[in-house]
Amino acid sequence: MSWEYLKRKWDERKEFLNNARHYVRLIKEVCVKKVDPECRVILFGSVARGNYRDDSDVDVLIITDKAKGIWDKVNIEVIIERELNIGDPFEFHVVTNSEYENWYKKFIDIYEEF
Repeated sequence: MSWEYLKRKWDERKEFLNNARHYVRLIKEVCVKKVDPECRVILFGSVARGNYRDDSDVDVLIITDKAKGIWDKVNIEVIIERELNIGDPFEFHVVTNSEYENWYKKFIDIYEEF
């Protein structure tokens, strides 16, 4: 790999981190249009808390009852990644409403819902 490629990827990553909320809004739009009009999209983790670093990821929780099994969850991630041409540093957590209520809701302290 060339230095130029690595620099370009690092700059792209910083762009995503510095504008994470903009991209999460776009993720919400894609989710509503292509996956489930009732989906919920939540930003959490270090970006939501405001203490992220250049090597942090962007934790995005996608809540939809269309995510019944692992293949549904992976497919939802792929739809969003392809539609927006994004990947790293976004970390998608695709869950059902039940999974959110019984697990994630207990541990997420600071978040923003879009």
